[in-house]
Amino acid sequence: MNIFQIAINNLKRRKIKMLFLIIGLTVGVSTVIALFGIIESMRLELGNKLDAFGPNIVIVPLSEELELNYGNTTVQGVTFEVKLLTQRDLPLIKSIPDGDSVNIISPKLVGAVTVGNKKALLVGVEPKNEFIMKPWFSLRELSGIPEGGEITDLALLELPADGIILGSNIAKAYEAKTGDVLVINQRNFTVTGILNEMGIAEDGLIFANLSVVQDLLGKPGEFSMIEVSGFCNFCPIEDMTEQIATVLQNARVSALRQTAMLRDEAINRFSTFGFMLSGVILLIAAMVVMTTMLSSVNERTLEIGIFRAIGFRRKHVMEIIFIEVLFVSVIAGIAGYIVGSVAGQVAGSFLTQIQTGPSIMQLQNANSSIVDAIKAGFTLSAWNTALIAPAIGLSVIISVLASIYPAIKAANMDPVEALRFI
Repeated sequence: MNIFQIAINNLKRRKIKMLFLIIGLTVGVSTVIALFGIIESMRLELGNKLDAFGPNIVIVPLSEELELNYGNTTVQGVTFEVKLLTQRDLPLIKSIPDGDSVNIISPKLVGAVTVGNKKALLVGVEPKNEFIMKPWFSLRELSGIPEGGEITDLALLELPADGIILGSNIAKAYEAKTGDVLVINQRNFTVTGILNEMGIAEDGLIFANLSVVQDLLGKPGEFSMIEVSGFCNFCPIEDMTEQIATVLQNARVSALRQTAMLRDEAINRFSTFGFMLSGVILLIAAMVVMTTMLSSVNERTLEIGIFRAIGFRRKHVMEIIFIEVLFVSVIAGIAGYIVGSVAGQVAGSFLTQIQTGPSIMQLQNANSSIVDAIKAGFTLSAWNTALIAPAIGLSVIISVLASIYPAIKAANMDPVEALRFI
């Protein structure tokens, strides 16, 4: 009988203890795998939501500024050599190496206009792109919709050529309602909609079709700025910013870091908590392994004494202990990967309120039970097979480290003292 067979026979004789050992290791490994899956789901889901929630790159015309000293007077912010953003620049944004990560491009032209006898800011936009990019915009009133009626989503609104949308403050200033006609730079426009109050600068703006505003201001094909929304889960926003700046030599390109900072802060906080929790659970799992193996060594005092008496060396005794541990830890690693993957995909939506897959979304919409969700977890196809090796490796490392002391104790056992138990 060789050492491997001895180790397997020992495991067979102590099924309950080995099962307890496997369960302890499985809990530790599955916790790490589940938390990793939840964190990755959070990163993707939160990133997708933030990418869709407004622009994260702003492009403005390049210009030079300086201070002018004239006598004792300093004139600040003198602008010269102002470049122009034009229609020709839009295809260049899509041509960058990470062009596939560009979601929405929303050019706009801003200009001061005369409305009646007052001055106001008119913004020319491409309505669909602008309002899809900024979903927090909503209509309080819409022309043709009676009070209390259902108002069309802004992203679906077809703005007529002579139609305008007023911010809440500008509507109050002119006491305007939908259907009213306002004269802007001696041209008639009909109020198509009025926005809800948002408490931001847009409350004081007038929105119209971009081509109409370009014609009204005498700036055909020109833009005051271009806002870009990019999918940046797999592409750092800074990279896209540099690439756009390279192809648009006439522009200053800036990344709105608040989006990335918000995402990273939320995920990092959860990650820190999750890995601290994982560390505690893994420590408990290691203590379970050590306690179980010490108990096994104490129970096998006579057996180990006989092995030593018939010529087994210390390294042979240690090899038996480590073979047992390795066999158990591999099983626990595989089990931990399976349990952790299911938990990460199924329980993640309940723990973090983030949908981790279509099956989960369907279960939530149908108000299915947690049991149904767990069953559905085994049918999900998005298993991260790259985590199998780390799961097994983590289980093996914990087990081996926790078994060093029991193995040394068994190897150093005096065969004469052990045989006294006969």
